[in-house]
Amino acid sequence: MGKAKIFIAIILILLLVAAVGVLAIYHLYPVKYKDLVEKHAEKYGLKPEFLMAVIRAESFFKPNARSSAGAMGLMQIMPKTGTWIAKKLKMEDFNVDMLFDPEVSVEMGCWYFSYLSEKYSGDEMKMLAAYNAGPGNVEKWINEDDELHHDDIRFEETQKYVRKIINAEKVYRIIYGLF
Repeated sequence: MGKAKIFIAIILILLLVAAVGVLAIYHLYPVKYKDLVEKHAEKYGLKPEFLMAVIRAESFFKPNARSSAGAMGLMQIMPKTGTWIAKKLKMEDFNVDMLFDPEVSVEMGCWYFSYLSEKYSGDEMKMLAAYNAGPGNVEKWINEDDELHHDDIRFEETQKYVRKIINAEKVYRIIYGLF
C-alpha cells in the first residue's frame, strides 16, 4: 500500500472516530422539547441551555418520569410545589397529573426558576441548590457575605446535582450552539 493510500485510510478512520464521537455526544446530551424550552425560557428570562441541562438531569427528557420522592414530569416538580405554582400562575382546574404534560411541567419549572432567580439575584448555584434541596436549606448554607460556594452545600446529592447541571449547561452551550 502506498503512502497516499495509508494517508487516506488514516484520514477516513479519523473522520469515522469524530463522527462516532459527535453521535455519542448527541445521544448523551439530547435536545428535546426545544420549541417548548425556548418559548418558556424567553417568557421567564432564563437561558435555554440551562433549562436543557436541568431537564436532562431531572428526567432525561422523559415526560412521565416520577422520582422515588414523588416528583413528577420533565422538570420533576413535587405535587405540593406544583399546586403552589398553579395558584401563582392562576391555573384553573389544576391537578397534579398535569405535571406529566411537558407544556405544564416546563412552564412551571421555568416559573419556579424565575422565582428563584429573583430571590437569589440570578445566582445559578443558589437557584440549583434551592431547586434540589429547597430554599430553606440554601438560606442555612449561605455565608455571611451572602455567597454560596460549592463546598458550603451540605448535602452530597445537591453538590453533585449542581455540578452536573453546570457542566451539562456548558456542554449544551458549546456543543450545540443552538441557543
